[in-house]
Amino acid sequence: MTFVPRSHFTTASLPERDRFEAWRALFSAHDLDADPQGFSGKIETTLIGSLALRVMNAAPQGPGRSRSRIRRDGQDGFVLHLSRHAYSVETERGVIDVPAGAISLNDLSQPYRRSRVPETDSLIVALPRASVASVLPDEDTLHGLILQGGAGRLLADHVRSLAAHSHAIATVDAAHVAQATLHMLAACARPSLESIGRAGAPLDAVRLRAAKQLLRRQLSTPLRIDALAKTLGMSRSQLYRLFEPEGGVAHYLARQRLAAVRAALDEPLERRSIGEIGEAFGFGSSAVLSRAFRQAYGLSPRDYRASVGGA
Repeated sequence: MTFVPRSHFTTASLPERDRFEAWRALFSAHDLDADPQGFSGKIETTLIGSLALRVMNAAPQGPGRSRSRIRRDGQDGFVLHLSRHAYSVETERGVIDVPAGAISLNDLSQPYRRSRVPETDSLIVALPRASVASVLPDEDTLHGLILQGGAGRLLADHVRSLAAHSHAIATVDAAHVAQATLHMLAACARPSLESIGRAGAPLDAVRLRAAKQLLRRQLSTPLRIDALAKTLGMSRSQLYRLFEPEGGVAHYLARQRLAAVRAALDEPLERRSIGEIGEAFGFGSSAVLSRAFRQAYGLSPRDYRASVGGA
């Protein structure tokens, strides 16, 4: 019988001057707030299906992800953290206090900063977004979620049991164990999602406004969802969800491009040809512009220009 893969890393075997840099390189997805002097750390990682379970012991540290880092690395998943110490997590919603023994959940595609505390047998589970979305379709609301009380204790007990028995998980069982863990997460998180969603509504409005402003400044640029999401510091699914009331990102952008073309045609001093105007606002050809313009306004661009006296 084969068992799931496990790996170990410790700074103890390295010269003291190199320990913190080696540790920081290991966790390159995060900015680490820690004292390099005398730093030490060790970690054991077990791969269980789509999940990575880590048992960590380290000097006090505070991991975080900034918008610039999110744009650079494009990491897109979740981190579940169970600590023996109380700490705080700062997100765009504010600062959240996490009691010792509670579970925090953070989305790697969104900014956050955790306060500096020791890692004393901390349990950390890395979860791919697709795996979480398979059991929690509204996964974009999970960032900054704190699980405590009865539901939190159930999930914490499950994670501790997973760590205690990880050495005995057979490879053939790994996918089933991972799926059971995801379903446990969903069952424990679901009661909190409704209130989290209400709290996130004002933030969504701010994000949507920022996204619209960015799109309006880039009407001539081909739409690239991945690049747009990175620039805004959010995931693709978040971006799609924000623009659902607008009919989607592409639909909103098309309307803005057409409105810009129409505004140019309204301008009596505009001397560019219709093709040149269309190209300036992201239309690849006059034929594409003409079809879209007629569908939106009932006239071809040429007829519209004539009707407002611009020809």
